[in-house]
Amino acid sequence: MSKVQQPQDKRKFPRISRNIDIEVSLLTFPLSDAVIKNGASINIGGNGIRITSSDPYDPKTMLNLKINIIGWEGFKKPFSKFIDISSDACLRAVGEVVWCNKSAKDNGYELGIKFLNIYEDDSKALIRYLKA
Repeated sequence: MSKVQQPQDKRKFPRISRNIDIEVSLLTFPLSDAVIKNGASINIGGNGIRITSSDPYDPKTMLNLKINIIGWEGFKKPFSKFIDISSDACLRAVGEVVWCNKSAKDNGYELGIKFLNIYEDDSKALIRYLKA
């Protein structure tokens, strides 16, 4: 895994380039059966993610994210260094679209998403996973 961080980048957490499958749906109130779209990450950090999407989203749009990071959940467990704990449990988070740009590679879009609501244990496990 290569770390992506420019010298002028002042992010709290470094990002790593990683292609991870993601399910994205609009977070609407009242809650409804929102259409789930599939995407993939370009990079991920402790407080946000950059993804590809076939659809554009306006900045400040709230999204429900289901991020399929294989093995990340093992970093929540105290014995994960001693026992091979592999899990396919997805990381779930609510995110806010910070920016959305047309992709230079295809007809899709790239989105920068900031995590707004994520369980504290999940956030800590994600950060440990990213550092490993």
